[in-house]
Amino acid sequence: MCDDNNFAQLNQGEIMFDWNSFVILGYLLLMEDGEEYVRSAISRQYYGLFGVLRRYLINVDYVVDLRSRKGDVHGKVFDELKYSEDITLKEISKVFNKLRVARNQADYDGEYDISHFEKFLQDNQKDLEMAFGR
Repeated sequence: MCDDNNFAQLNQGEIMFDWNSFVILGYLLLMEDGEEYVRSAISRQYYGLFGVLRRYLINVDYVVDLRSRKGDVHGKVFDELKYSEDITLKEISKVFNKLRVARNQADYDGEYDISHFEKFLQDNQKDLEMAFGR
């Protein structure tokens, strides 16, 4: 299992960003009042999970093409999870996809009801904790 618990890691001579810090920031943003905080929290949660999963797939499953910085890397991460033989990764793909949909709504839909995200967090808390622990 890839270790994402340190704030900075040395990997191939580079300091690695700790994507879990985005997750923590997302939770901190949710403590504030205001729709802008909730929308930002959704985004930080998504990108935190994306970063953790991408690093896991690169470091543990050795999926080299996920090092790309192109936008389609998000779909590639999802596909690697969805079509994995690992049942846990398949389950994580479902949570990841739900969070991706919520992030797209929060970022692009001005009519997005933020209570949907709060309900999503409540309904998927265990799955999110499992995914972020990956």
